[in-house]
Amino acid sequence: ICASSLCCAVLCLYKGWQVRRVCRHLLDFEAMSRHSKHSNDRMFFTAKERADAGFAGTRKEVMGTDCFLPFGFCALSLKAPKDPVATPHGQIFDRAAILECLLQQKVDLQAEKKKFEEQERKKARKLQAADDEEKLKEMEEFTKAEQGLLSQDHRHKRALEQRDAKVEGDFRPEKKLRDGELMQVDKSKLRANSFWTKEYTPTAAPAEVKQVDTTTKCPMTGKKLKVKDLIPIKFDIADQKMYDQGGGKGMFCCAVSKNPIIHQQALLLKPSGVVVLESVYKDIVSKEMACPVTGKKLKGKEDILKLVTGGSGFR
Repeated sequence: ICASSLCCAVLCLYKGWQVRRVCRHLLDFEAMSRHSKHSNDRMFFTAKERADAGFAGTRKEVMGTDCFLPFGFCALSLKAPKDPVATPHGQIFDRAAILECLLQQKVDLQAEKKKFEEQERKKARKLQAADDEEKLKEMEEFTKAEQGLLSQDHRHKRALEQRDAKVEGDFRPEKKLRDGELMQVDKSKLRANSFWTKEYTPTAAPAEVKQVDTTTKCPMTGKKLKVKDLIPIKFDIADQKMYDQGGGKGMFCCAVSKNPIIHQQALLLKPSGVVVLESVYKDIVSKEMACPVTGKKLKGKEDILKLVTGGSGFR
């Protein structure tokens, strides 16, 4: 074989090796790009993975109007109220539901108050017993001093110390066992010192009852609420059929414009109990300061109450 043909063969082999190397790099690049699209070694979910799993819904889709209570519904029974009332903070309840809630609060608070009073009486009795014991001890010491039992004689002191030692505990030397004699052990003392014996397991002191406020509160706002603070409401029904079926959105309407109240701001005129939209109040009621339905005069802003609006997905 000549040198030129050998050089050509070596060159061809070298070029073929370079081509194979480039192809291998291209294949590796394609594999890496495909792997990056389907990688699952991250510590978080990507937007595409969340969308594929069904968790990529927007807030408008997740929190629809069904997540909120329609306007005019009782906040306790979650139903259309038969006898609606409003609190000074704008919450709407059914009279029967809110009265039952306030009555139950009163019963629970009275029970807590009785527990607190009993606890304080026990504390007072305990302190009185300690004071009586201290006074009795002082009287005994005074009596002994008067009778001359506490003289400065060392023999008397030694006798008193021995007597006190016998009272507090017996410090006499233990008896030694004879050969073949079995030691008698009081197992009750051993059980009393054992943590695993349930009868002798130490227990924590009962929790101290704190003094409670006996005033009833609104179950929604947590503010003070009494029965006399409830304001009656006269709702105008926009859809009687919907009301008979249990109620729904747009069941009640404005007493003047007759527009259904869904998520708009509604106002209650306290003297008459009529409910109107805020826009109607600005256009009509605020000019004459009188109820447009009954004609009762309004003293001022203290006779206007903002009711809780109906829920919507844009809240």
